[in-house]
Amino acid sequence: MHYLKTKTHISWIITAICLGFLGGVALARLLPDEAVDANRLSFLLVAGVVLSVIAMLSRLRLLVPVAVLAGALLGIVRGADTLEQLRQYRQYVGNDVIVEGVVDGDPNATKKGVLLSLDNIAIVPADSSNLPAKKLIGRIWLRLDDTDIELRRYDQVVIEGMMDSGFGAYGATLQRAQLIDVNRSDGDDLLGKLRSDFSVKLSDVMNESEVGLGMGLLAGQKSVLDEDVQDAFVAASLTHILVASGYNLTVLVRFARRLLAKRSRLIALLFSVLFIILFAGLTGSSASMNRAMVVSILSLLLWYVGRKMHPVVLLSTVAAATIAVNPIQLWGDVGWYLSFGSFAGVIILAPLINELLAQLPGRQSQSNNNSDADTADLTVAAKLARKLGGIPGSLVQILVETTSAQIVTLPIIAWFMGEVSLVGLVTNILVLPLLPLAMALTFVSGVGAIILPLSWAQVIAVPARWLLDFIIGVAQWGATLPGASIEFRPTEQVMIIYCLVLLVVTVSLKIITDHNFYGDNVVE
Repeated sequence: MHYLKTKTHISWIITAICLGFLGGVALARLLPDEAVDANRLSFLLVAGVVLSVIAMLSRLRLLVPVAVLAGALLGIVRGADTLEQLRQYRQYVGNDVIVEGVVDGDPNATKKGVLLSLDNIAIVPADSSNLPAKKLIGRIWLRLDDTDIELRRYDQVVIEGMMDSGFGAYGATLQRAQLIDVNRSDGDDLLGKLRSDFSVKLSDVMNESEVGLGMGLLAGQKSVLDEDVQDAFVAASLTHILVASGYNLTVLVRFARRLLAKRSRLIALLFSVLFIILFAGLTGSSASMNRAMVVSILSLLLWYVGRKMHPVVLLSTVAAATIAVNPIQLWGDVGWYLSFGSFAGVIILAPLINELLAQLPGRQSQSNNNSDADTADLTVAAKLARKLGGIPGSLVQILVETTSAQIVTLPIIAWFMGEVSLVGLVTNILVLPLLPLAMALTFVSGVGAIILPLSWAQVIAVPARWLLDFIIGVAQWGATLPGASIEFRPTEQVMIIYCLVLLVVTVSLKIITDHNFYGDNVVE
C-alpha cells in the first residue's frame, strides 16, 4: 500500500512540474529582452532541477507548489532560449532575402494563391547588405501568387521575398514571395509518394470532391479538395476530419485493438502500434497527430500491461513533452490548442457527463434483469446506452464526446479565428459514426483501382462514393444552417471567466459523480 501511495504521489508531482513548465514557457514570452542572459538562465535551470528533485523525493503534499515552481523555472529557461533564437529573424525584417526551406505540410491552393509553411530555414540576404547568412529555427509563412505551381510536402524550395514579422507559431512571413527553385526527392518520402500515387488511382473511380474527402480521412491530404467544399466543412464544424486529426487515428486504433484483442493482446498491441506509425508517416507531423501518437501508444502500453493513468496526468505530461520539444507551439499554434482542448473534453469532461447521465433516475432498459456480473465490465457509455433504451453505446459515446470537445474548444476557436459554429453538434452526430466505414470503403476502393480492371473497380467504389457524397452533403447542408460561422472574438476577460466556469463545472461533476478516471482508457 505504501508503494502504491508513493507511485501516486510521484505521478502528481510530475503533473505539477509539467503544469508549471507550461506556465513557465508561456511566461517567458512576456519577459523583456534585457531580463534574459546566460547567467540568469543557468541559475534558473539549476534551481529548477534541485527543486524538482526535492519535490519528487519528499512525500509531503505541501511540496506540490514547490513542484509547480520548479516546472515554471525550467519552462522559463526553455522558452527564453527558444525566443533568443527566434529574435534573430528581426535583423532581416524589411530586407529582401532568399529563403531555403522544406515545405511543412500540404500546400493549400486557394483562389488567392498557394499558402505554404516552410521549415528547416536557411536565409541568405538577396541585396548587397552586410546581413549574415544563417540557419534559423521555427517556420516561415508565405503565399505564392502563382496558383499553377504544383508543390507538395517535403519539397525543398528556394524562395525570394521581403522578410516581415511573424505571427502565432511562425517566426516570420515572406511578402511578395517568388519561387526560384524546387528540388523534389521522392526517395526521401516513400510514404508521401505512396499517398500521392494512391490518390491518383482513387481519382480513376471517384470525382474530385470524393477523392479529396477520402484522402482527407485516410491521410490528411486536403489539398485536392475544392476550396468551396473546404469552406463548407469549416462552417459545419467538420474540418477536423479533413486534417487527419487525432480522432481519425483513434478510430483506427480502437478498431485494430478490438479486432485483434480476442486473438492475442500482444498481436493487438504490435499491429496497433504499426497502424499508428504508418498513419503518422502518411499524414506528416502536426500538433494533433503528435499528441495522438504519443497518447495512443502510451494508452496501448498501459492497456497491454493492465495499468491505468489518470487523464490529467496523461494530458499534462504529453502537453509538456510536446512543448519541451517545440515551445513555439504554445505561443500561437491553434492546432496545438485545439488538439489538447478537444482531448481534454474527450477524456475528462465526457466521462463525467456520461457518469452523471448514467446516475440520473430514468427509464430502465430490458437488460435490467442481467446480473451485476454481466454489467460489471461495461463502459459507462454502454451502461448509459442500456438505460436510454438500447441506443448503441458507440453512438452515445460519440454524442457525449463530441459535445464535450466542442464545449472545451469553443473559446479557443473564437479567440484564434474570430468566429464560432453552433451547428457542429448536429453535423458531427450525423458524420462521426460513419467515419470508420467511410475510411474502410475508401481504402478498398483505392486498392481495387490498383489491382482490378477499371470497370470492376468503379463498381467496388460505388458504396464509398455514396457515403462520401453523403458526408459532403451534410457539410454543405450544415454550412447553410443558422448559427454556422458566427463572427465573435471574446475579450481576455470573457476567456478567463469561461475557463473558470468550465473548471468549476468539471470539479463539481467530479464531486457529484465520484467518477473513477482510472477505469477509462482512450483506446477502449
